[in-house]
Amino acid sequence: MSGYIYIDGRFYRSGKAKVSVNDRGFLYGDGIFETMRSNSGSVFMLSDHLDRLFHSLRALKFYPAFNKEHIEDAVLKTLTKNRLTREDAYIKIMVTRGDHSGALYFDQESKLRVIIIAKKLKYSGSSIYPKGVDIISSSIVRQASGDQTYKHKLMSYFDNLYEKDRAYSQGAFESIFLTRDKLVLEGSTTNIFMVKRNRVYTPASNQNILPGIARKAVLALCGANRIKIREKKLYYRDLINADEIFLTNSISGVIPVRKVGVHSLSGHIPGKITMKLMEQYGSK
Repeated sequence: MSGYIYIDGRFYRSGKAKVSVNDRGFLYGDGIFETMRSNSGSVFMLSDHLDRLFHSLRALKFYPAFNKEHIEDAVLKTLTKNRLTREDAYIKIMVTRGDHSGALYFDQESKLRVIIIAKKLKYSGSSIYPKGVDIISSSIVRQASGDQTYKHKLMSYFDNLYEKDRAYSQGAFESIFLTRDKLVLEGSTTNIFMVKRNRVYTPASNQNILPGIARKAVLALCGANRIKIREKKLYYRDLINADEIFLTNSISGVIPVRKVGVHSLSGHIPGKITMKLMEQYGSK
């Protein structure tokens, strides 16, 4: 990978960018990240991403010596340094608790480490939008609610990676986390929505799901377009009987689903409401 990576206020060529093996992000996955996309230098919902990042920093007892404006400036400088102000780009911000002091408690004196990567965006493939994708149910069982760690994008991301690989190995695009009683939560890298009788449904935010930024954008788009939407408990059987299903994340936007496990959706793919939201969001 060519280009430059931002680490703690300085830029390093990607081949020479390094952090210490004593970094707590490396040792323990003790860090937070955000992934975003930009279009010709304009970062989609940057303020919302930074709001979520700083909410996580506060909630998880990171003690930053920097503010939102500092990180926003660093993101824009990273795009400029990599000559990505006229192209679509993938951006990742990582904040770790810095070098391990030997203590396992959260030391208020820790010097946090900030890393920002920006590179030309590679699209998922044109076929996922007109044809839709397949999803499977997760082999990892989650609790429905009560675990606040799911509200944050933690660098300890193994469950998500494991399920994404499991989906790939079965020819699917995404794996959906369920509870023991088949309550639907979220995908390994996405939030999930379904449509039934022209109404959109999505799992409620008080469950163990990430408050996705693309999810937030779609909720707003439904409101702006007078599409009825409700956050509620959804079960696997609801997905099987849905008229439409779609996934969302910040990189790929709105992604139509054609098949849930062995069950194919009976309607046109993408469905009418999914198509409208794809167009409004600008998925491609």
